Amino acid sequence: MNEYNTKVKKIKKFSKGSISISLEKPKELNFKAGQFMMIHCNGKEKPFSIGSHPSEKTLDFLIKVHQNGKITPKLCNLKKGSPLKISGPYGTFIVKSTLDKEIFFIASGTGISPFRAMVKEALKNNPDKKITLIFGFRNNFYYKKEFEKLEQEYSNFNLIPSCSAPKKTWKGKTGRVTEHIKEIIKSPDYKEVYICGMPEMVKTVKTMLIDEIGLKTEQVHVEEW
Repeated sequence: MNEYNTKVKKIKKFSKGSISISLEKPKELNFKAGQFMMIHCNGKEKPFSIGSHPSEKTLDFLIKVHQNGKITPKLCNLKKGSPLKISGPYGTFIVKSTLDKEIFFIASGTGISPFRAMVKEALKNNPDKKITLIFGFRNNFYYKKEFEKLEQEYSNFNLIPSCSAPKKTWKGKTGRVTEHIKEIIKSPDYKEVYICGMPEMVKTVKTMLIDEIGLKTEQVHVEEW
């Protein structure tokens, strides 16, 4: 296990109890898009997916704050310059090399975090493949400008957000991501799918993909939170 001492560079608080934290990236740290780190705080440790791409200068995390949690409330109170210990990287939830023609990323809430890096990695390595991100959220459309910019820059990238608590000004899809899967992924042919979010959502989408649409188990990759 590799341990690193780092400091908080930036912290942002969102509505409904979530935060993003940018840390100084240790020079000797190497990781792959989609992996996670253990964050050590208050004598405890907890895994969090890395939201930044390996090519970026900071180590970013998108975190759901649980009021009765042993770590996340402490992280919420950190300030710029606060010291922090991390260890890793860990995990095999990375973009696989595939001959399939389409790659789908399906996320809900803060489960979008690893896809911020994985989508960039997929676009870099697969200019000939159609890449789609389906993102379900209630209040916070995380990384909205970043993903919209990628959609403008890459003709093979399609962003499909769905809001389950839309305001009158919202013009996109509404409801949970599970309500739109079968209309977007109509067949199992030549597809690779990555899912990240709350366990219930991941289980429901995986079952739908395999049992109802007909994808094979090896075509579906999951990361539960």
